[in-house]
Amino acid sequence: MNWGLISANAIVFIGEVVYTQNFAPEQTAKLFDSLGAVPYRVYGSLLGHQTYWVGTLFTSMFLHAGLTHIFGNMLFLFVFGDNVEDRLGHGRYLLFYLASGVAGGLAQVYLAMSAGYPDMLIPSVGASAAISGVLAAYLVFFPGARVLSIVGYFIMPIRALWFIGIWFLLQLLYVLGGVSSDVAYWAHVGGFLFGLVVAFALKRLEPVEY
Repeated sequence: MNWGLISANAIVFIGEVVYTQNFAPEQTAKLFDSLGAVPYRVYGSLLGHQTYWVGTLFTSMFLHAGLTHIFGNMLFLFVFGDNVEDRLGHGRYLLFYLASGVAGGLAQVYLAMSAGYPDMLIPSVGASAAISGVLAAYLVFFPGARVLSIVGYFIMPIRALWFIGIWFLLQLLYVLGGVSSDVAYWAHVGGFLFGLVVAFALKRLEPVEY
Protein backbone atom coordinates (compact mmCIF):
# COMPACT_ATOMS: atom_id res chain seq x y z
CA MET A 1 0.00 0.00 0.00
CA ASN A 2 2.84 2.41 0.77
CA TRP A 3 4.34 1.83 -2.66
CA GLY A 4 0.87 2.28 -4.12
CA LEU A 5 0.55 5.70 -2.48
CA ILE A 6 3.98 6.74 -3.70
CA SER A 7 3.11 5.58 -7.20
CA ALA A 8 -0.26 7.36 -7.14
CA ASN A 9 1.39 10.62 -6.12
CA ALA A 10 4.03 10.22 -8.83
CA ILE A 11 1.43 9.50 -11.54
CA VAL A 12 -0.69 12.48 -10.51
CA PHE A 13 2.42 14.67 -10.49
CA ILE A 14 3.25 13.66 -14.06
CA GLY A 15 -0.32 14.54 -14.98
CA GLU A 16 0.14 17.92 -13.30
CA VAL A 17 3.27 18.65 -15.30
CA VAL A 18 1.47 17.84 -18.55
CA TYR A 19 -1.75 19.69 -17.71
CA THR A 20 -0.05 22.83 -16.40
CA GLN A 21 2.57 22.82 -19.16
CA ASN A 22 5.36 22.43 -16.62
CA PHE A 23 3.63 24.53 -13.95
CA ALA A 24 2.76 27.56 -16.04
CA PRO A 25 1.25 30.04 -13.54
CA GLU A 26 -2.20 30.38 -15.13
CA GLN A 27 -2.76 26.65 -15.61
CA THR A 28 -1.35 25.81 -12.18
CA ALA A 29 -3.63 28.32 -10.47
CA LYS A 30 -6.63 26.88 -12.34
CA LEU A 31 -5.78 23.32 -11.31
CA PHE A 32 -5.11 24.13 -7.66
CA ASP A 33 -8.24 26.27 -7.44
CA SER A 34 -10.32 23.35 -8.71
CA LEU A 35 -8.75 20.40 -6.87
CA GLY A 36 -6.84 22.02 -4.01
CA ALA A 37 -8.48 22.54 -0.62
CA VAL A 38 -9.64 26.17 -0.67
CA PRO A 39 -10.56 26.94 2.98
CA TYR A 40 -13.69 29.05 2.44
CA ARG A 41 -15.13 26.45 0.04
CA VAL A 42 -14.41 23.53 2.36
CA TYR A 43 -15.86 25.48 5.27
CA GLY A 44 -18.99 26.24 3.25
CA SER A 45 -19.29 22.59 2.31
CA LEU A 46 -19.18 21.57 5.95
CA LEU A 47 -22.09 23.95 6.53
CA GLY A 48 -24.05 22.25 3.77
CA HIS A 49 -23.34 24.60 0.85
CA GLN A 50 -21.95 22.99 -2.33
CA THR A 51 -20.97 19.88 -0.42
CA TYR A 52 -18.82 18.48 -3.22
CA TRP A 53 -15.99 20.81 -2.16
CA VAL A 54 -15.38 18.51 0.84
CA GLY A 55 -13.88 16.13 -1.70
CA THR A 56 -10.97 18.51 -2.26
CA LEU A 57 -9.66 17.47 1.16
CA PHE A 58 -8.83 14.18 -0.60
CA THR A 59 -7.83 15.38 -4.06
CA SER A 60 -5.49 18.01 -2.60
CA MET A 61 -3.45 15.23 -0.92
CA PHE A 62 -2.24 14.00 -4.29
CA LEU A 63 -1.29 17.37 -5.77
CA HIS A 64 2.14 18.96 -5.35
CA ALA A 65 3.51 22.39 -6.15
CA GLY A 66 6.76 21.27 -7.77
CA LEU A 67 9.50 18.68 -7.93
CA THR A 68 11.07 19.64 -4.60
CA HIS A 69 7.69 19.46 -2.90
CA ILE A 70 6.84 15.96 -4.07
CA PHE A 71 10.39 14.63 -3.67
CA GLY A 72 10.56 15.69 -0.01
CA ASN A 73 7.15 14.24 0.77
CA MET A 74 7.75 10.94 -1.01
CA LEU A 75 11.17 10.56 0.60
CA PHE A 76 9.59 10.79 4.06
CA LEU A 77 6.82 8.40 3.03
CA PHE A 78 9.37 5.94 1.63
CA VAL A 79 11.47 6.00 4.81
CA PHE A 80 8.70 5.81 7.41
CA GLY A 81 5.59 4.48 5.71
CA ASP A 82 6.41 0.81 5.18
CA ASN A 83 7.04 0.12 8.86
CA VAL A 84 3.81 1.81 9.88
CA GLU A 85 1.96 -0.20 7.24
CA ASP A 86 3.47 -3.41 8.62
CA ARG A 87 2.18 -2.46 12.08
CA LEU A 88 -1.31 -1.42 10.99
CA GLY A 89 -1.97 -3.73 8.06
CA HIS A 90 -2.63 -2.67 4.47
CA GLY A 91 -6.26 -1.57 4.69
CA ARG A 92 -5.98 0.22 8.01
CA TYR A 93 -2.81 1.94 6.87
CA LEU A 94 -4.60 3.43 3.86
CA LEU A 95 -7.50 4.61 6.03
CA PHE A 96 -5.07 6.03 8.59
CA TYR A 97 -3.12 7.87 5.88
CA LEU A 98 -6.23 9.43 4.35
CA ALA A 99 -7.74 10.30 7.73
CA SER A 100 -4.53 12.02 8.81
CA GLY A 101 -4.58 14.04 5.59
CA VAL A 102 -8.18 15.11 6.17
CA ALA A 103 -7.47 16.02 9.81
CA GLY A 104 -4.52 18.14 8.77
CA GLY A 105 -6.55 19.75 6.00
CA LEU A 106 -9.30 20.69 8.45
CA ALA A 107 -6.73 22.20 10.80
CA GLN A 108 -5.47 24.35 7.94
CA VAL A 109 -9.03 25.34 7.03
CA TYR A 110 -9.65 26.41 10.63
CA LEU A 111 -6.51 28.55 10.70
CA ALA A 112 -7.22 30.14 7.34
CA MET A 113 -10.83 30.96 8.20
CA SER A 114 -9.70 32.45 11.52
CA ALA A 115 -7.14 34.59 9.72
CA GLY A 116 -9.67 35.71 7.10
CA TYR A 117 -8.84 37.23 3.72
CA PRO A 118 -6.65 36.39 1.81
CA ASP A 119 -5.69 33.18 3.66
CA MET A 120 -9.14 31.66 3.28
CA LEU A 121 -8.84 31.88 -0.52
CA ILE A 122 -5.46 30.15 -0.81
CA PRO A 123 -5.70 26.49 -1.86
CA SER A 124 -3.66 23.92 0.06
CA VAL A 125 -2.03 21.03 -1.80
CA GLY A 126 0.32 18.23 -0.88
CA ALA A 127 0.59 14.98 1.04
CA SER A 128 2.33 16.60 4.01
CA ALA A 129 -0.60 16.34 6.44
CA ALA A 130 -1.10 12.63 5.72
CA ILE A 131 2.63 11.96 5.99
CA SER A 132 2.74 13.91 9.26
CA GLY A 133 0.27 11.37 10.64
CA VAL A 134 2.54 8.57 9.44
CA LEU A 135 5.51 10.21 11.19
CA ALA A 136 3.52 10.38 14.43
CA ALA A 137 2.63 6.70 14.18
CA TYR A 138 6.26 5.79 13.52
CA LEU A 139 7.28 7.78 16.58
CA VAL A 140 4.78 5.87 18.75
CA PHE A 141 5.46 2.40 17.35
CA PHE A 142 9.22 2.61 16.76
CA PRO A 143 10.70 5.34 19.01
CA GLY A 144 14.02 3.56 19.34
CA ALA A 145 14.55 2.97 15.62
CA ARG A 146 17.41 4.88 14.02
CA VAL A 147 17.07 7.08 10.95
CA LEU A 148 20.02 8.03 8.74
CA SER A 149 20.14 11.83 8.78
CA ILE A 150 22.36 14.59 7.47
CA VAL A 151 23.84 16.56 10.36
CA GLY A 152 26.11 19.31 9.12
CA TYR A 153 28.64 17.59 6.86
CA PHE A 154 27.99 14.13 8.27
CA ILE A 155 25.46 11.34 7.73
CA MET A 156 24.66 9.60 10.98
CA PRO A 157 21.88 7.50 12.54
CA ILE A 158 19.52 9.40 14.85
CA ARG A 159 16.80 7.85 16.99
CA ALA A 160 13.32 8.36 15.58
CA LEU A 161 12.31 9.92 18.89
CA TRP A 162 14.74 12.79 18.32
CA PHE A 163 14.43 13.07 14.55
CA ILE A 164 10.63 13.21 14.45
CA GLY A 165 10.37 15.04 17.78
CA ILE A 166 12.58 17.89 16.57
CA TRP A 167 10.75 18.00 13.24
CA PHE A 168 7.38 18.38 14.99
CA LEU A 169 8.76 20.97 17.40
CA LEU A 170 9.85 23.08 14.43
CA GLN A 171 6.37 22.84 12.87
CA LEU A 172 4.84 23.88 16.18
CA LEU A 173 7.21 26.82 16.55
CA TYR A 174 6.35 28.00 13.03
CA VAL A 175 2.65 27.86 13.89
CA LEU A 176 2.89 29.51 17.31
CA GLY A 177 5.34 32.09 16.02
CA GLY A 178 2.98 33.14 13.26
CA VAL A 179 5.62 32.63 10.59
CA SER A 180 4.44 33.93 7.23
CA SER A 181 5.02 31.21 4.65
CA ASP A 182 3.46 29.37 1.73
CA VAL A 183 3.87 26.16 3.73
CA ALA A 184 0.70 24.87 5.45
CA TYR A 185 2.24 24.29 8.87
CA TRP A 186 -1.16 23.93 10.54
CA ALA A 187 -1.84 20.99 8.24
CA HIS A 188 1.40 19.38 9.43
CA VAL A 189 0.49 19.92 13.08
CA GLY A 190 -3.10 18.75 12.64
CA GLY A 191 -2.10 15.60 10.78
CA PHE A 192 0.60 14.81 13.31
CA LEU A 193 -1.62 15.25 16.36
CA PHE A 194 -4.34 13.10 14.79
CA GLY A 195 -1.80 10.39 14.01
CA LEU A 196 -0.35 10.61 17.50
CA VAL A 197 -3.72 10.11 19.21
CA VAL A 198 -4.74 7.21 16.96
CA ALA A 199 -1.35 5.49 17.21
CA PHE A 200 -1.27 5.76 21.01
CA ALA A 201 -4.80 4.33 21.19
CA LEU A 202 -3.92 1.42 18.91
CA LYS A 203 -0.70 0.71 20.77
CA ARG A 204 -2.63 0.52 24.03
CA LEU A 205 -5.44 -1.60 22.61
CA GLU A 206 -3.20 -3.82 20.47
CA PRO A 207 0.17 -4.19 22.18
CA VAL A 208 2.82 -6.02 20.16
CA GLU A 209 5.63 -7.94 21.83
CA TYR A 210 8.97 -8.33 20.08
